[in-house]
Amino acid sequence: MGLDPKARQEMMKKNIMGVPAFLIGDEIVVGLDKAKIESLLDYKIIKCPQCPSKLRIPKNAGNLVITCPKCKTRFKTRT
Repeated sequence: MGLDPKARQEMMKKNIMGVPAFLIGDEIVVGLDKAKIESLLDYKIIKCPQCPSKLRIPKNAGNLVITCPKCKTRFKTRT
């Protein structure tokens, strides 16, 4: 069983047990609230237009030119 004793102790102090809980920055997300989790992350996942690869790009970085590491396709995206 690969438990992280420090993380378990921290969650027990916050009285969070039995439901998935995530500590992202200073925020605690209880349960699988996908929208809340995505809003706290500083990146987003996009799909390459040519291959099935998924790429992680920074949020709020404006217009970017991305090169897919798998197929080497270059494409523009807005974050």
